[in-house]
Amino acid sequence: MKKYTPSTKYLTALLAMALLPVFAWSQAYVVNTAGTRVDVENIRVRPGTGGDLVVTIGGQSKDITKEQYLRAVGVKPAEIDQAQVLINQGKNDEAVKLLEGVFRTSQYMSWDASAAQKLAELQLTAGNPLQAKRTVDSLEERYGDNLLTFFPFLEKVLWDVKVVSNDSEGLEDELTAIIMDQKSAPDRISSALIVRGDLKASRKDYKAAVLDYLRANYFFGKNPDVQAEALYKTASMFAKIGDTGRLKKYSTLLKENYPDSEFSTREIGG
Repeated sequence: MKKYTPSTKYLTALLAMALLPVFAWSQAYVVNTAGTRVDVENIRVRPGTGGDLVVTIGGQSKDITKEQYLRAVGVKPAEIDQAQVLINQGKNDEAVKLLEGVFRTSQYMSWDASAAQKLAELQLTAGNPLQAKRTVDSLEERYGDNLLTFFPFLEKVLWDVKVVSNDSEGLEDELTAIIMDQKSAPDRISSALIVRGDLKASRKDYKAAVLDYLRANYFFGKNPDVQAEALYKTASMFAKIGDTGRLKKYSTLLKENYPDSEFSTREIGG
């Protein structure tokens, strides 16, 4: 993925979007190139146009080309939350079908990014790295260099895809720089630690990997999803090392602290 260097125009517009209230996601809207939000009643994407829209404002249809807006946000599809419930229940195949539908029908309307995050994670879990790469590549084609600016929550899954796709050249240095940077947010550091641990685990350096997972768990971030993953991978590394006592300790912590997490339903193997 290309590094993104935002222009002044985009920084101004994105700052305006950042100030929008959270509840705005329940209202469809478009942000124009000046950074102004325009509420709409409906958004449709013109097929085959690469992002041209038809929006309804005051009952009237209006065409908007890709060059006339920065970002479009549709109403949140119910299938996103439904898929998460299924994931937490270990029903990944059912969740994949829902997310694939959202990924298609919400293209260029922001919710495709949320669907892609969960979909790629499930594809990686199922041992399908090529499918996961196709998912994130398709998303990058839609949003280009704005992808991580609009959707910073995608950063970790993009790292994950690189790890399993043999596309990790330079990644460990990037992750280490984030971990060492005092300005990095705690949740970002914990995510970087987990992915760096994954890189070490892929080289069968399990003892070094478990140290990164432990640091992610004990010292950085409060995001329950990240912490559950750190505990799961900590237990997995102790299983590979053959330390059954610590395997039991961390698998128990996982189930006690995050019983509703998808990681609690996964089998821990050596």
